Amino acid sequence: MDDGYKNANPGDTATTKGILDDAVVQSFEDAGFAEDHRLSNLKLFLGALACAFALVAQFWPSPLAPMGFPESRPLLLVCCVLYFFLSFTLQLITSFYEQSWDGQDTILFTLPPNDQSPFWSSLDKHRIKVSTKLARFSVDYHLCLHVHHENGALLEKAEKVLKLTDYFEENGTFHEDFFMDDVEDVIALLGTTKLADKKKN
Repeated sequence: MDDGYKNANPGDTATTKGILDDAVVQSFEDAGFAEDHRLSNLKLFLGALACAFALVAQFWPSPLAPMGFPESRPLLLVCCVLYFFLSFTLQLITSFYEQSWDGQDTILFTLPPNDQSPFWSSLDKHRIKVSTKLARFSVDYHLCLHVHHENGALLEKAEKVLKLTDYFEENGTFHEDFFMDDVEDVIALLGTTKLADKKKN
């Protein structure tokens, strides 16, 4: 066995999906699609803001001499409301935007392809949302690509079921090159004349 191959326990669904998701992301990077970090940055900002309100509630006005209770009651009320509001917003993003009703996990938001990408002419000014699903003990890996115009409108969708048995040996050896070739074929489905025509409209 070549040590260059990745390995996964066939019964460990979480690890197997992680390996496949990483390969999907790498396929997009190789195809000229950079990752869009705006949502990740927004989540980090909201999380940091929630932590800041928690610290204010605990230590205002000074860590060495915080305001006593019940004088701090109005401040605690405001900080708690803001903290739970921000936490609830983060939960909404995770539950309804990054994960669909059928259990698909969004693993990547891309920027438009760079001008060196083979998909630049058909997907310029378009962003792709990449979602995947691997049910427990299943051999069907679902890959779903949603193409959005830069204004946010959904233009196209491509979905394919990839069989784990086509890429994993019985001992868990993962043939990443075969898998990434098939992922690129799915990306190529987006570069169709139909989508190019939509782009012109």
